[in-house]
Amino acid sequence: MRIRFWNSVFILCLLCTALSPVLQGQAVVKPDPAKLQAFQASLNDIATAYSKLPRNHLALLDGHTHAVQLAKVFPKIAPTISKSMSARGFKQAIANADPNLATVNDNSHDLDFSAYALYTQSETSTARCGNQVVVGFNDSGSVFETAFFSGGSSFSGAAVSSDGGRTFKDIGFINPGPNISNFVIGDPVVMCTDTSTFYYVQLITFSDSSSVPQSGVAISKSTDGGNTWADPVVAVNKFVQKICGIFLCLGHFLDKNWAAIDPSNPSRIYISYTDFDDTGTSPGCGNVARTAIEAVVSNDGGQTFGQPIIVDEQCGDNVGVQASHVVVNSHGVAYLAWERFTPTAVVMMATHLNPNGTVAPSTLIDQKVTGGDTFAVCGGFGCSEVETDLQGEFRDLVGLDLAVDRSGGANDGTVYVTWDDGRNKSVPDLVGLIPGVTGEGALLVPGFTPLLLTVGNYNYTDILVSSSKDGVHFGPSIQVNSDRQPQVGNGGHDHFQPAIATDPTGTVAICWYDRRNDPRNLQIERFCAESKNGKSWVNLRVPISPFAPIHRLDFGTAINYMGDYDGLTSDFTGKSNGFIGAFEWMSSGMNPDVKSFIFQ
Repeated sequence: MRIRFWNSVFILCLLCTALSPVLQGQAVVKPDPAKLQAFQASLNDIATAYSKLPRNHLALLDGHTHAVQLAKVFPKIAPTISKSMSARGFKQAIANADPNLATVNDNSHDLDFSAYALYTQSETSTARCGNQVVVGFNDSGSVFETAFFSGGSSFSGAAVSSDGGRTFKDIGFINPGPNISNFVIGDPVVMCTDTSTFYYVQLITFSDSSSVPQSGVAISKSTDGGNTWADPVVAVNKFVQKICGIFLCLGHFLDKNWAAIDPSNPSRIYISYTDFDDTGTSPGCGNVARTAIEAVVSNDGGQTFGQPIIVDEQCGDNVGVQASHVVVNSHGVAYLAWERFTPTAVVMMATHLNPNGTVAPSTLIDQKVTGGDTFAVCGGFGCSEVETDLQGEFRDLVGLDLAVDRSGGANDGTVYVTWDDGRNKSVPDLVGLIPGVTGEGALLVPGFTPLLLTVGNYNYTDILVSSSKDGVHFGPSIQVNSDRQPQVGNGGHDHFQPAIATDPTGTVAICWYDRRNDPRNLQIERFCAESKNGKSWVNLRVPISPFAPIHRLDFGTAINYMGDYDGLTSDFTGKSNGFIGAFEWMSSGMNPDVKSFIFQ
C-alpha cells in the first residue's frame, strides 16, 4: 500500500534530516508498539459494544462496520505493520487522457504491504470552490500509513485539484490528531466556502480522559485549499460503553453523518447524524433501544457546536431511522431528509429547522420499496441481523440524497430528494427471505449454519426524484433513468446510490451506478442526468469501462461493502456552471479506486 507524509511543520522538520534517503526508498520507519496496542484496544471496544446492539439496528449501522471487521483481522495485520518499512515520497498529480474524467487516488503502491488487505478507496464526497476541488474518500490503506506516525489512526484519505478537477494530487491520510486513541473512520462529507477554506466531516472514535470510549462526529479544517488539515474538532460525541458500578452500561453509536454550510452565513455549519442509542435511559423512549436523527449547529466556522437537536426518533428494535442528509438554501433555511423504517414499510421523510432552532413537523415524501434481496446473516445457533443486498452480494444500505436550488432564478428554494427504488419490478427469488418471515426459528437448524430457504423477492431498482417548492409539499415521484424495466421475463436492471446537486443556473443533476447494458444485471457503469425543471431528464453515460461487483478482496473492510454513497457537487462560490462528482471504479487489477467526472 502507500506510505504518505503529512504536509505539516513536524513532518517537514523530519524531512530536513531524512529527505534524501526517503526519496531513494532507503529510509525505514517502525511504528510504536504502544500505538498498535491502543488501536487494537479501541477496535475491541467498538466490536464489543456493536455486538450488543439489537439485531435490526445492526443492519442499519454503517460506519463502524469497518472497525468491527478490523477488530477481527487486526491481530493478523499487526505483525506485518510492526516490521520496519521503507518510507515513501510525496504523491504527484495524476495525468488523465480524458479532460473530463480524472483518476483521483494514487494506487501505485496498492498491494505493496499485503495481498489481502488495505487497498480500498471508495465512498466519496466532493467539494468545489472555483478551480479548487477536494475529494474525500474512505481509504483502508490509511490504517497502514498512520501506524508509522505519532497520534491517532485514520481510515480516510483525500486528493486535491487546482485545475477544476482535471488532475488530482493524492495528499494521503487525513490528520487524525495527536490523541493516540483517535480513530477517524470515514463516511466523509467535504465542503468549502472559498478556494482556501475546506472542511472534512467524518466519524470518529476516541477515549476520553476517564478512558471511556466515545463515538462522535468530527470536523477538520483546511486553510490552504485542502492540501493540509488541522487536527479534527469533535462536533458531537456520546459514550459507547462504560462501567456503572459493577455493571457495563451500553451507550451510543453515532453514524451516517452529513453536513452543509449556510451560503448566507458561511460561518454557520450544520451536521446531521444517526444516534443508535442502547442506553435504555432516553427521555423519549424510556428503557427500550432508540434510533434518532439529530443535528448540531456551529456559528463560528466549526470551532464549537451547540447541543444536539432531535429531528426524529423511533423507539424499539423493529423500527428505526437512518441516513439523514442536510442542505441549506440561499436564505439560510436548513432542510433535512432521511429514511424511517417501520415494521411494514420504509418511508422517506423531510423537515426543516426553524430560525429559533426548533424542528418543523416532519412531512412524508414517499414510500420506498427497498431494492435487491433480503438475507439473514446467520451462523451457529443464531442470526445476528437482516440485510438487503443487490446482485453480487453487496449492500445498498441507503440510496438517498438531497439538494436545494440556490440559483436565484425561477426555481430558487426548490428542494429535491432522490433515491433508488424497487417498485417498478419485483420477481420471485429462491434465495432470500419472505418479507416479515425473519424469525430465527423459521430459518435455523440447531447446530448448523443455515441455508437460506425460499422464497423471497428481488426488486430491481430505478432512480426516482421528488421536488417541493416549500420543502413541505412534495410532488409525485419521477423516474430519472431513461431505460425501463423489461416487462417480460424475470430479468431487470439495477440503478442505485444516486447523488444530486444544483448549479448556479438552476440546472439539476443526478449521478448513479447503472446496470442497464448488461442483460445479466452484473456489470456496473456510471450514468448521470440533467434537468432544467426536475421533471424531464436527459441521461448521459460516464465514459468508463464496465466493472463487476467484486468485493471481499480487502479484509480491512466490511465483507458486504462496495461503498455506500458518492457525492455530487457544483461550484459553491457560484462562479462556474456544471457539476463534478467522484465515484468508485474497479480498476483492471480489480482494486477499488476513485474517479471523478466533470459535466455541464
